[in-house]
Amino acid sequence: MFHLDSSFCWNDKVAGMTNSMELEFSISDLFFSLSYIHCLLNCFVDIKYLKGVGEKRANAFNEIGIKSLEDFLQFIPRMYIEKIDIKKMRDHFDSNVLVAGKIFDVEYPRKPNLPTYVFIKDETGITQVPIFGKSEFRSKQFRLNDYFLFWGKVVGGYYNTKYQIDYRDHLKIDPLDKNENDFLKFKYYPIYELSGVLKKTWIRPLLLSKIVFNAFASLIKVNKTLVAESLPEYIIKESNLISRKDAILRINFPLQLTDVETARKRLAFEELFYLQLLMALKKRMVQTEAKGIEFHKDIKELTKNFKSTLKFELTGAQKKVMNEIYFDMKSNKVMNRLLQGDVGSGKTIVSIFAMLIAVENGYQTALMCPTELLAEQHYYTISNFIKEFNEVSGKDIKITFLIGGQKKKLREEYLQDIRLGKTNIIIGTHALIQEAVEYKNLGFVVIDEQHKFGVMQRAKLKEKGLNPDVLVMTATPIPRTLSLTVYGDLDVSVIDELPLNRKPIKTYLRTDDEKPKVFKFVKDEFKKGRQAYIIYPLIDESEKMDLKSAEENYKLLKETYFKDVPIGMVHGRLLWYEKDDEMQAFKEGKIKLLVSTTVIEVGIDIPNATIMIIEDAQRFGLSQLHQLRGRVGRGAEQSYCVLIAKHLDEVSKKRLNTLCETNDGFKIAEVDMEIRGPGEFFGTRQSGILNFSCTDLNRDKDLLQTAREMAFGIINEDPNLRKPENITIRENFLLNYKDALYIMKVA
Repeated sequence: MFHLDSSFCWNDKVAGMTNSMELEFSISDLFFSLSYIHCLLNCFVDIKYLKGVGEKRANAFNEIGIKSLEDFLQFIPRMYIEKIDIKKMRDHFDSNVLVAGKIFDVEYPRKPNLPTYVFIKDETGITQVPIFGKSEFRSKQFRLNDYFLFWGKVVGGYYNTKYQIDYRDHLKIDPLDKNENDFLKFKYYPIYELSGVLKKTWIRPLLLSKIVFNAFASLIKVNKTLVAESLPEYIIKESNLISRKDAILRINFPLQLTDVETARKRLAFEELFYLQLLMALKKRMVQTEAKGIEFHKDIKELTKNFKSTLKFELTGAQKKVMNEIYFDMKSNKVMNRLLQGDVGSGKTIVSIFAMLIAVENGYQTALMCPTELLAEQHYYTISNFIKEFNEVSGKDIKITFLIGGQKKKLREEYLQDIRLGKTNIIIGTHALIQEAVEYKNLGFVVIDEQHKFGVMQRAKLKEKGLNPDVLVMTATPIPRTLSLTVYGDLDVSVIDELPLNRKPIKTYLRTDDEKPKVFKFVKDEFKKGRQAYIIYPLIDESEKMDLKSAEENYKLLKETYFKDVPIGMVHGRLLWYEKDDEMQAFKEGKIKLLVSTTVIEVGIDIPNATIMIIEDAQRFGLSQLHQLRGRVGRGAEQSYCVLIAKHLDEVSKKRLNTLCETNDGFKIAEVDMEIRGPGEFFGTRQSGILNFSCTDLNRDKDLLQTAREMAFGIINEDPNLRKPENITIRENFLLNYKDALYIMKVA
């Protein structure tokens, strides 16, 4: 049996291989180094020769990325099962346990629908395991005096046993095999996620646990160091961490349950540290290597005209953020700033001010949005503002709207204006980054709801200019831990204040049965001249999921509850000009009730709309519900949000009640991340960044802060990781994060 003690001392042979390598390496240097190290690490047997694997299972493991023995070191258990003596089953009633013993009797069923009873005993007692299924296989499977490990829940027994095992899995053990005997000596056993590929080869949970154990044992025989250390000694001591070897062993085969958290914390720190190291390197690269544009012209006159154009007073938070952006733009460093602001906080007007600074300095600006509807809303809002600004200032700033599906002649005209610099502000979707689009002098880029774009899409827009300053905006409040993880390389500005005339939206949770009352309330609001939205989760009816559909309910509402009310509908399948017509009619008050899907989630600003009804609210994410709610409450009148839901479980109740209790987007975001996890916070994982194996951002906030401070401190003092004490960091970075280097440069 392998123990977690000092007998496994670390081998430093690998650690000195790449001391002379710089971060400014060539590709050939990298691959030579990686190949050399890989040869040292990969001198193990083919996994098909590992006990319990074989050819077919080896192919299955290859499909999930396990191609060599050391790949098994990546396994992280999802749970642990305690192995107990049979006599202690009474102390673990209704709990999942493992029991091991010899088979001393097997009783076969008299009827096909009854179980086979397998009786096992150890030195402390006897128990039975009822197993359903074809009994003719059981005589070959369970032979007298064979030794087995059984997993199941302890329940009340029959015959002569007070307790029995409600069967989940079993594993045959060969007592004469030293390796299998060692496997039996543990008290807690790992249970791993079992992919469908592995299941097809008849690998069950306990067999997978033993295969992983066999892989570890084989690795130790070849190389007692097991894995190279990834953190230098001074970080391990300063952060009170265990070694990487001990962490990997303990998280897979703990001697006691406290080992698991100790090991998880060590591996989580490593994940966070190297992510923050990437963030620190990227930030330094932008600041030191790429010379940005100096927007040096005096803006006193611009600011005066800007204020004259505004019809409201800016909040203190808006003014603070504008100053932060202006000072960034004045410097010769490329600005990379994230602007966070809750729904209705006034991010758009801040971005307009920044774009005007760029235009004043003779540069073009581009605003890219994830949807045509959002791009369209920005176009109308900004066009109206710029029209008035031109009148006040005597300027002739021109705006172009660029999306897919525009008529060829019109599009060619727009593209020529952009190429010749006749247009100053270009607003659109991913159409802005198409090859045909050539900017004359793109100097400032705004990316709205940027988490909905891929890394390469964002990079393409930046590449259209010469190191343009970049402002990325989001109306989805981001928890601090997630912000440091996803946007840790950016400077962050937060608008945490709403305009003075805004009243908090009142939110209520209602059932399907209460809909007639809700609709009566809506009609009463219509009499006051107000407007309303009703949101459905689907476009077409779905009987299978029993969800409301926009199209079906649009017809129903027109024929029943609101037959005397002008109703419109928008959804993602409509062409852009069809959505445009409906939204314009709603904006002008010709439509009182707008039926929609989540296509209106962001960017819609109609102050007269005071009611938001969301059907099947339990089907939406918490942040998405908050975004939808933010489509009302845009004016001075009291606004309402009604969540209609059914079949609520505890998680759904917690989500919806949170929305009813608070309008604070940051509090809502924290709850949302706690419920859904960071990787799904935006509805899609962030290009692999959040695919942590051990990190839990809800629990590891302090760990993240420590890792960040260390990583940024190291890069500030030793940007190329040349110092002897940072050699381990350097080697691990080059070995495991080479792909991130390219993404880091273009993102």
